[in-house]
Amino acid sequence: MDETLAALRGDDRVMMTRDVLRYNDMDENGHVNNAVYAVLCESGRVHYFRERVTPVVPPNTFYVIVRLAIDFKAEAFYPGEMTTATWLERVGRTSLTVRQRIFCGETLVAVAEGICVMMESESRRPLPFPEEARARLDAFVRSA
Repeated sequence: MDETLAALRGDDRVMMTRDVLRYNDMDENGHVNNAVYAVLCESGRVHYFRERVTPVVPPNTFYVIVRLAIDFKAEAFYPGEMTTATWLERVGRTSLTVRQRIFCGETLVAVAEGICVMMESESRRPLPFPEEARARLDAFVRSA
């Protein structure tokens, strides 16, 4: 599956989130600090969930991330912008697997996988996706 920035931009199942790098994002080695990548992943997930997931799931729910894995592929430097491509890879009983690719310009700098669990607000317990929500979310799945 083509995962270049151009290919991901051309896929309606993928959402793009742009973030501007800040001077403070650099570490003493002069490149973007590894901790910033978790923030970029969060920015992409929040954007994706607000646009695609929240409108189709029951009210009074929220999400917690239970796993985040990031593989670093290249350095990124200030100043610049980062683009995070985000999509669903899998819809589970109570969880969503999210894949992300982070680019600085056209260069792939990191790949990430996150698993988020839908929780019911009052009980703060995992909540299974209703069948209608699952069907709508399945339409967004982009798997390898």
